[in-house]
Amino acid sequence: MKKFYYTKTDSGKMFLWSVLVPQLLGAVFVILLTGFARTEEAYSALLDNIFIQIIMVMLAQIGFLIVYFTYNRNIDFKRASKINFKLGWRNTLICVLIGLIGVFGLNPLISCVDTFLDFIGYNLSTSLPLPLDNFGWLILNIILLAGVPAILEELVFRGVILNGYKKLGALPAMVVTSLLFALIHGSLQQFVFPFLFGLILSFVALKTGSVVAPMIIHFINNALVVILNYVNFNFEVALPTWAFALISVAICAVAFVAIWLLGKLLKNVDKSISLTPEQQEQFVAMENAEVKSNLPIILGAVLGGVFLLIDILSGLGVIAL
Repeated sequence: MKKFYYTKTDSGKMFLWSVLVPQLLGAVFVILLTGFARTEEAYSALLDNIFIQIIMVMLAQIGFLIVYFTYNRNIDFKRASKINFKLGWRNTLICVLIGLIGVFGLNPLISCVDTFLDFIGYNLSTSLPLPLDNFGWLILNIILLAGVPAILEELVFRGVILNGYKKLGALPAMVVTSLLFALIHGSLQQFVFPFLFGLILSFVALKTGSVVAPMIIHFINNALVVILNYVNFNFEVALPTWAFALISVAICAVAFVAIWLLGKLLKNVDKSISLTPEQQEQFVAMENAEVKSNLPIILGAVLGGVFLLIDILSGLGVIAL
């Protein structure tokens, strides 16, 4: 019988490989570019090539794709990852609302975080990695920066990692998964939002029993960010920093309460797995026979922490990359 569940060891291995593989792909790609260019001028010209930029933006997602399907080659991943498209119109509508609340409810707080990082001298990234100067680029950005990550990142984090940690309890699983989701971004600037947003995505995944629900929310968030950048939307409030910070925290709290209330309306669409007594015995024996270890998640967290530390030192100008 094919395995149709994940353990915390599966979650740890998935995270470890999700940290390593994109980094390895990036290193190999840079080596290939360097070998092909041969001179510094030619290398700089290659980096300015739009096709090269697209590939570099997609390297992490390619890594997640490889890791997810390679790891699941002997697993019934559709059942294990809760890939269920039959959400129903009510769940879908609620997910859309949660996505909108998440974007506008968390962004003021993230603006405060960016202000603090700028104050301490951290070099902020203020633009999207691809051009966004016409409608064609808008569509491509939505596909590459919203559609692809919404699918692949959710399969890895809410599909595997969250489901592997569910035996810890809903809240610990949500917190651990969200911390790992923040850590995988490898950036101090991209830490607070992925953590808070990860809590929302994990909450919805558990409430609906489907990884498709957080995919919808994830897509709406990323797509809205792209669209707001395209229309050059910039909201500024003439308030003292401390007042704006307090208001931002309050807005964030209200957003979480609203999402929690909406979550009560979500219907769980996870189909219960019905096993015969013989299959149940096989399932228990298979689960008990698995070697469980915390080493993969420890290694993954350490590596993720190292990459985050490098980003912090680079952002503060302590080291040059």
